[in-house]
Amino acid sequence: MVGFSFKGFNSVPFSAGMGSLSGGRTPRTGYHLVDPSPWPIMVSAGVMNEAASFISFVHQGHYTLINFICATWLLLSSFYSWMMDIITEATYLGCHTSLVARGLKIGFSLFLISEAFFFVGFFWAWFHSGIGNLSSGCMWPPRPVIPVYPWGAPLFNTAVLLASGAAVTWAHRAVAIHDREEAMLPLGLCVLAGVVFLRFQLGEYRAASFSIADSVYGSCFYMLTGLHGSHVLGGTLFLAAMWVRNYFCHFIRPNRHMGVVFAVWYWHFVDVIWLIVFVWAYVWPYKNWVGDKLL
Repeated sequence: MVGFSFKGFNSVPFSAGMGSLSGGRTPRTGYHLVDPSPWPIMVSAGVMNEAASFISFVHQGHYTLINFICATWLLLSSFYSWMMDIITEATYLGCHTSLVARGLKIGFSLFLISEAFFFVGFFWAWFHSGIGNLSSGCMWPPRPVIPVYPWGAPLFNTAVLLASGAAVTWAHRAVAIHDREEAMLPLGLCVLAGVVFLRFQLGEYRAASFSIADSVYGSCFYMLTGLHGSHVLGGTLFLAAMWVRNYFCHFIRPNRHMGVVFAVWYWHFVDVIWLIVFVWAYVWPYKNWVGDKLL
């Protein structure tokens, strides 16, 4: 854009002037123009190297523990730096306007839909194998596999997740009305519930009578429940980060508590998936094993 010159005053281009006033980061139109960042490609490199290390380990290839540790360090450090940049933009620079918040909600909704279809693939394998066995006159689980007793640790974990779902809704309400003190307790309870769930899940794996190598049943069971457990771990860390941010008063202004909103959505998603997992990965095989067929 052409600048105008007056006697004794040389103007600068209007766009450059606006850029200097805004510091080059504050959105001028209600939208956030994201600065170039190295973190997405570095996170992708970390994920790719972790996956390659895991595949090599499974197939007894040239896997080394150093490769896995380096990939994990790259992933965690890059992800942490990326999230810190987003927190700075949202909390201190005011980049998350109402228009930006709406776009973020749409993007996170699409992310949850993609996660749901991720689970659909594993459920598809589970039902394909289970119904195929039953329709051909075989057992599900196949002999001599003994399924996990559903009315012990799995039922307790179900109660824990349902209670945490109520607590996270309480935290969302408190943050929405900018009540920092009230939000601390339910967020802390949700983090504790996630830790308790993972602890009982690990104990259940140790006590199980079968491993991931015991037929297609063991493979599908551990992949399905392990995938859900990894999402619980991610949700627990997500809520723990929101607890810390709430402690430092990051959610006292409008449109700056989107992190809590997304953590709540994600935790409810984990709750719903667990209810499906509990019914079809725990109750259904146990009912078949004792002769009281559910399907």
